[in-house]
This record gives sequence, C-alpha cells and structure tokens, in this order.
Amino acid sequence: MAEAEAFMGYPLRAWMAQGPEESLRAQRHAPCAVLAHSVALFGAQRAVGMPLPAAASGHSMGFFSAVVAAEVVPLDAALELIRATEDCAEARYLPGEMGMAFVIGMTEAEVRHRLLGLPELLLSNLNGKAQFTVSGPRTDLETFVATVEPEALKCGLLPVRHPLHCDHMAPLLPRIKDRVAQWTPGQPVFPLVSPLDGRTIDSGFEAWEEAIVSVASAVNWPATVVGLRSFGPAFYECGFGSQLKNLTGWIDRALSVTSLQEPWEGLP
Repeated sequence: MAEAEAFMGYPLRAWMAQGPEESLRAQRHAPCAVLAHSVALFGAQRAVGMPLPAAASGHSMGFFSAVVAAEVVPLDAALELIRATEDCAEARYLPGEMGMAFVIGMTEAEVRHRLLGLPELLLSNLNGKAQFTVSGPRTDLETFVATVEPEALKCGLLPVRHPLHCDHMAPLLPRIKDRVAQWTPGQPVFPLVSPLDGRTIDSGFEAWEEAIVSVASAVNWPATVVGLRSFGPAFYECGFGSQLKNLTGWIDRALSVTSLQEPWEGLP
C-alpha cells in the first residue's frame, strides 16, 4: 500500500480506514485502491505460507493484479496502466459523453437484439449467461436502459465515465502502450488465464499485452472460468468482497470458490 501511495500520490490507506468514502470511490482513486489491496492481500497470504496458485486470472482490472502477482511487471507498471487509460480517455471524451451500463436477467441474444437500433453501443463484458455490460455514448445508454428495464431482472448505468472494454477505446491503445513501454515484462511465476477468451498464457510479453489490450476488449468471464477450471476445482478470490465468487458460482455450481480475506488453515 505504501508503494502505491508513493507512486500515485494518494493517501489510499487513510481513505480506506477513515474515509471520506467519496475520495476512495472517485474515478481515479478507486481502481488504484482495488489494485493495491488485491496485490497486498496476495502478498500477505504468501508471507504466511500460502503456496503459489496453479494459475490466476482477473475480471477487467483484476487481470492487472494477476500479472503483478505473477511477477510479470511491478505494481508501478499496473498503476501507470490505470493512469494512462484515465488520461487518454479524458483527453478523447468529454465529461458525461460516454459510459457503461449493466443488464442482468436477459440472454446475450436478447441484449444484442436491443442493441440493433443503437449502433454506437457495444457489448463489452460477458459476465455470465445472463449478465452483461454495454459501453458507449451516455445518451444511448440511457435509452438502452429504459428499453430493457421492463424485461431485465436488473439494469442501470455504471459509475464509470469511459466506454471500457470495447472498440471505442481502441484508438487510445497506441498512446497507452507508449506510457507503459518503460517496463519490460518478465516470465510469470505461474500461468495466467486470459480474461478475453480463457486461453492459458505462459509468456510474460503475451500476458502484459493482454492486460493492455483488455482496456479495449470485452471480458468473457464464462470462458475464463472454463480456462481456470482445467487447473483444478478450487478457486480463491483475491480481493475485496465476493463479486467474482458470485459470478463464478452462477457459471459453474460445482466449483468451490473461497475468499482469501477469510481465515484459512493450510490452503491446498
């Protein structure tokens, strides 16, 4: 946490312990806090005897945490990737111009059908068989949410200013890559599973490239779960809360998913 504070210049530990919550949840602050916390939790568990995982992945920015935990790049590199993404998106899009929305309780075919009349909106994350996000212009997102609300179990706008995980971010990739070019990736100390298609990644260069291009590519969590499943039946979520535990449980009820925040006695 001290390393993240020194690099970013934010009092993350004070915000996490004392608030104010609005500072912690700010667009530029929350991703840094999440990344640093995930990496710190992994390091703390390793320090008390947890073995290296057979493989790891992460949803969206969680993959940045995975590449740091696998020693592909240092924490500073992942934090700079976050900062570069924010800087480049803010330079390209006006405040309130773009964003993301979520929808739960509709199939992919149903969601894509509702997008036909809104060509600027793009399906961005496939979180499950009936959980998706859509990215694009905010006015179109508002229209989309109003259209699907009668059919969806739940839907709404996400507190995100940028159209992440879709082609709207693709023009920003060259500049983002330039910002993180100073770091040369090393070989991962354990395999990584792509959050984009579930394939196994053994190369540090490929893993770091995957992290960068994921900014403009849709997450496919069901495919990621299939990829991870080939390494064993027990999963451990390394981060705050239980969002991935819940998403993964809905995809494959046979999997065991435990949070590394919970006490344990000798993980296998």
